[in-house]
Amino acid sequence: MSSTRDLFTRRSFSAASAGLATIGFNRLAVASEAEKEKTITQIAKIKLNLANEEKGLQALRDLCTAVEAKEPGVLIYLCHRSAKKRDELVFFEVYRDDAALAAHTKTPHFGKLLVAFGTLFRLPLEVTKLDRIGGFARMPA
Repeated sequence: MSSTRDLFTRRSFSAASAGLATIGFNRLAVASEAEKEKTITQIAKIKLNLANEEKGLQALRDLCTAVEAKEPGVLIYLCHRSAKKRDELVFFEVYRDDAALAAHTKTPHFGKLLVAFGTLFRLPLEVTKLDRIGGFARMPA
């Protein structure tokens, strides 16, 4: 999966110059249709503290790397930065099931981010659960 992360990372740096940054990964393409029916999809929005911009972005890169390496129940974990409002961050997350989401919130890497939250990020934290209607995930070759 590191090639997937590398692809998103490469795109992040080239897209960052265009005003949009993305870090994360996608494992959904390997999930069966039965597994997709159990998935939990959500969007989380937070604000980046621009006074600690690089530390905050590095913390997110580290989080995405740890989630990919240590949480096989997380199918998609992408963090985007708004092209227009540089302090707006949006996570698009897909978990295999409720257990994977619950496990994610108990990991040391998630806890580490929570401890640093007040320094690196600002409230509000907004989490919106989504109901799947349709669609697909396509990974470039």
